Amino acid sequence: MIILTAAALGVSAGQMRSAAAIALVAALIGMTFAVAAITSPGPVSILAFVYAVLGYNGGLMLFVLGLYASARLRRAPRVSH
Repeated sequence: MIILTAAALGVSAGQMRSAAAIALVAALIGMTFAVAAITSPGPVSILAFVYAVLGYNGGLMLFVLGLYASARLRRAPRVSH
């Protein structure tokens, strides 16, 4: 579930088309993990943070690939029979 949530954040940040927004969301993921680790009474799994970062980057890549596919489909010649 962490990966899906982070991927949704990546796609949402990509739709803003602002490098500042993309960097802010990435920083907020890290800060949220840090605050959770500080306030947690037990041990914290760094693997969850790695999953979140990978999911975020994957969501950004999916968004960019979607933009690329959309641009290619728009430029494709239409053939009528």
